[in-house]
Amino acid sequence: MAPRSHAITPSSSDMSDQADLTLDKQSFREAMSRIAAAVHVVTTDGAGGRMGATVSAACSVSDEPPSILICLNRQTRIHGAVLKNRCFCLNTLSDDHEHISDVFAGRDKLEMPDRFARGDWTNLATGCPALDSARLSVDCEVFSVTEMGTHSIIVGTVADLRMTDPGKSLLYVRRGYKSLDT
Repeated sequence: MAPRSHAITPSSSDMSDQADLTLDKQSFREAMSRIAAAVHVVTTDGAGGRMGATVSAACSVSDEPPSILICLNRQTRIHGAVLKNRCFCLNTLSDDHEHISDVFAGRDKLEMPDRFARGDWTNLATGCPALDSARLSVDCEVFSVTEMGTHSIIVGTVADLRMTDPGKSLLYVRRGYKSLDT
């Protein structure tokens, strides 16, 4: 039996609520702001230096081999450091970590050592710092790097991980923080 498909057509009242957006940079950014994303701090350490940055573009890739990806702007210091160090740690923040997110997003204009002073950190297998109070810390070795537009898609194979008991995770959507039980 062939699968059936169903077309869903919004009612006219639904259509009137839709903004007619052209695909320009501003419209694209507005559209992407509506995708809720977990908030993470990516860290790295090694010959390229100890660095960290707040990111939301991260996801799992495969469980064989265990791997994740992160997306970093090529113009940032963390991008160069991750490539030189060949490792990174993805630290998923809990809902009480807004200040950590803001610090590593550079909102306080703190130097990197002062940013790390805002939390307790433990180096995992690759030597990358893991935030002790993170919901999840995934320590990775860089496997591949693909350039796309202004960013690099960096795939890492998992060398180590740590996770806490379920609780509230920090999300970012519509340019603001929210929390979600995870």
